[in-house]
Amino acid sequence: MTQAMLTRRAVLLGTGTSALTLRGPSAQPAVDRLVRIVVGAAPGGGTDTIARLLAEQLSGRYAPQVIVENRPGASSRLAAEAVKAAAPDGTTLLVCPLPVLALYPHVLPRTTRYDPLADFTPAATIGELAYGFIVPRDHPARDLPSFIEWGRSKGDVTFAPPVVGAPQHLLGLTFAQAAGLKVTVVTYRSASLAMQDLIAGRLESYMNHMAEVSPQVRGGHARLLAVTSEHRLPGFPDVPSFAERGFAQVTAGEAFVVMLPARAPRPVVAALNAAVADAVANTTTRDRLMQMQMTPMVLSTAETGARLAREFAAWGPVVRASGFTPEE
Repeated sequence: MTQAMLTRRAVLLGTGTSALTLRGPSAQPAVDRLVRIVVGAAPGGGTDTIARLLAEQLSGRYAPQVIVENRPGASSRLAAEAVKAAAPDGTTLLVCPLPVLALYPHVLPRTTRYDPLADFTPAATIGELAYGFIVPRDHPARDLPSFIEWGRSKGDVTFAPPVVGAPQHLLGLTFAQAAGLKVTVVTYRSASLAMQDLIAGRLESYMNHMAEVSPQVRGGHARLLAVTSEHRLPGFPDVPSFAERGFAQVTAGEAFVVMLPARAPRPVVAALNAAVADAVANTTTRDRLMQMQMTPMVLSTAETGARLAREFAAWGPVVRASGFTPEE
């Protein structure tokens, strides 16, 4: 699921729209009204932070002002539904982890009220994050092999993903099966509640993307045992990947994408993609993203759409093979 880092500025030509006027590179912002970035997470978390970094850079570049609107709930699907229903004029954007679109329709089909391929227009990809597997700071296991030994001896291990049916959920089950561990999956209404229980020692293991777990690890509140990237992360050079420990099947990355409602005019999409590319190229933004362990990766609109289609097709068989049963 990982891809090489790619940064480019893709501009597609198309017909005009009343909401947007394309201008030269040194002219006024393309959209002349307030723009909302809708995110399906509460303020303060990794997804919210990424969206706010982008909003700061898009203000004055893409629109006079860009704000973040938090709509947490239903595994970020409420945010996706809101953008689906918005006017396709470039003033309402969705920033989300790609699995919100590529995976959740497979694991939560009865309550997912959008078609990821038909109801949105891909605009850009911001970057990609690995997932991190963490335990409480005072856990007896110091590394992944000792965690496996401890878990086998204990007989049952509690594990939580941020939400039911997330990639972290399926990856955790894949790891447990390969390692011969019996796990009890503990479900939470939000990632913040799961993290609170892990820090308090009421939860024995947890997996989420690195933007969420790295602050807790750096703050000494949790211990990072492995990451799902192919290689070690520059920010955590002492922590091996799952693949390095013999679990190559637990290798994955989570792209963060920018989407518009379906039928967004091509000039709107082109201007937004160019603005995102400029934003991510900004040194301050890149440094902040990399501090969150995100690899900056701006894909063109076509490449973003192709990745969405590819991951949507790939997740279906994975979910069916996992035996996952949605709890709706």
